[in-house]
Amino acid sequence: MATIKLSWHDYYDKVYACWLGKNCGGTLGTPLERAYGQEEMFDVWWYPQLKDGGMPNDDLEIQLIWLKALEERGPNIKARDLAEYWLDCIQYNFDEYGLHKTNLRLGLLPPVSGYYNNWFKHCMGCPIRSEIWACIAPGRPDIAVRYAYEDAIVDHAGGESVYGEMFNAAIESAAFIIDDRDKLLEIGLSYIPEDSQTALAIRSAIEAYNKGMDWKEARNYVLHKCYSPIAQYSPINLGFQTIGWLYGENFADAICKAVNCGYDTDCTGATLGSILGIMYGTKGIPQEWAVPLSDKITTNASWGGIINLEVPKDLDELTRRTCNMGKRVLAYNNAEIVIDDNLTDLRGLDVSALYASDDIESLWSLPPTQVAFDITTIRAAVDYVDHPVIRAGEAKSIKVVLENPRPMDLTADVSINLPQGWRCEPDLLKGVNLPAKGKTELICRITVDDISFINQSNRGSIHIEIKGRPQGEDIPLVLLGGKRWLISPVDVDFDPSSNEVRHWKVVDFIDNVLPVEQYFEGKPGSIYLCHYVYCPEERTGRAGVSSNCPMELWLNGKKVHEALEKRIPRPNYSGDGASYADVSLKEGWNQFIIKLTRQDKPVDAYFTLATGHPYYHGMSDIVECRLPWE
Repeated sequence: MATIKLSWHDYYDKVYACWLGKNCGGTLGTPLERAYGQEEMFDVWWYPQLKDGGMPNDDLEIQLIWLKALEERGPNIKARDLAEYWLDCIQYNFDEYGLHKTNLRLGLLPPVSGYYNNWFKHCMGCPIRSEIWACIAPGRPDIAVRYAYEDAIVDHAGGESVYGEMFNAAIESAAFIIDDRDKLLEIGLSYIPEDSQTALAIRSAIEAYNKGMDWKEARNYVLHKCYSPIAQYSPINLGFQTIGWLYGENFADAICKAVNCGYDTDCTGATLGSILGIMYGTKGIPQEWAVPLSDKITTNASWGGIINLEVPKDLDELTRRTCNMGKRVLAYNNAEIVIDDNLTDLRGLDVSALYASDDIESLWSLPPTQVAFDITTIRAAVDYVDHPVIRAGEAKSIKVVLENPRPMDLTADVSINLPQGWRCEPDLLKGVNLPAKGKTELICRITVDDISFINQSNRGSIHIEIKGRPQGEDIPLVLLGGKRWLISPVDVDFDPSSNEVRHWKVVDFIDNVLPVEQYFEGKPGSIYLCHYVYCPEERTGRAGVSSNCPMELWLNGKKVHEALEKRIPRPNYSGDGASYADVSLKEGWNQFIIKLTRQDKPVDAYFTLATGHPYYHGMSDIVECRLPWE
């Protein structure tokens, strides 16, 4: 593609409209958002609530943090950098935000931080963060999508949401230089797998439109093509966003139709508002929608939801900072796009170059369990193979991948450094041949026989010594302890205030899931589970047993909650409206007893424990991997 010239005026106007459009759509949809989706649609055609600066929303404010990260770390920013800003600046723990931050605090790196123990990896937390990457890579969707991918894998690796953010970033970046809606949809779809649920939802919306369905019929068509009861399930919302775009007669009509489809209403409205803002600039956003919000930026900083961030004083400052960073990013990536004071000149535009290339498609197959490292001489990766958890007496396999980009063969010695009481077979691999331009895979099996040597977070390293080359840094290896439980026989007669649990079956679960269905053998009945948690101090907390069956919960012999009605699991940290209780943990060991009653459906249940209101942090300093007497 020949060099494209984008005037500073046009660039600024489109970026400003992007942020303004996002604020319009987010403010429209925020009051309507629910935890669970509903069959009924909304009928809202104006802001349900109005505040100066709009409604505070994570959709926008996390991108302010990403702008800060870009300014501080530079255009070569990666998932590892963004992980630090999650911990530095974001206090709230909605759904996947909280689960992945616990993983980061336990020592896991992206993408494993976004994959392991993350029930919400298919939800909307990252598709809503695409605008910053598009705005710093205008007209270069390939660049924008790579940034979006790095962003998404921190808290959604292995999930449909990664594709949602890639799709949005591609469309928004391309929209800086073309405004053909149908071509933009094609471009966005080229950046995600054709067989993904995200692509299915978007194509279903297009199919409904082409078949002549009205927008309400199209909404139900998409909903039933890729149904989920969870309002934040990203494929459905990408489909609803597309419906608003296809059927909208103007800016206001489009964002209202997207929002009225329901589900994650602030996200669909906000993203579509951004897309239309980029396509048509500020002239495309009606004054009656823009003026009530002013040019101020409202965030959740007032209650500590975000911290350590100097919020731009208005949209003008945000836009100028975004555009200045965009010029840096384009220069860093040698993009053939020039931004200056001359008129926009798109005569060199080759639309075919906006579609995804093979190297973008290679991102789709990267394992979410594999952490990559560039140690200069070679590239290396640690693959945790399914999950990063080790259980006593059970060998845990890890894969070490060594890639030699050099033009000659190399030889390496590889050793695994582990905590006391651990062993690895093999623990030393000498003379490993690394062929030029080739990959070598090594399998190691790690075992710990004595549970007392396993902590909640266990940190080791992999040392690679390449003969005749400068020494690189060791590669971190982090394995987590499991969650140790005691399980009663089915339909046992048990008094939860007693402590007669030592004879129960000992099991180690790998995450928050309570996989007990096997014990019921497909029949109704009740089962008790006992879980001990060591807390280093007295503290209040939030305990939940999100499940699809009746449950009762005791803490230290006292019943603290029950939920006997049928429910849809939604195992976050703060609650699902029925399955959670505020609790007081004592210093030392605490005993949780759960009773699950199976009815006509297989049991689907989860246990979560977090700090209390307002932040609901996951507890990374507790011990759950062993019993008090071990």
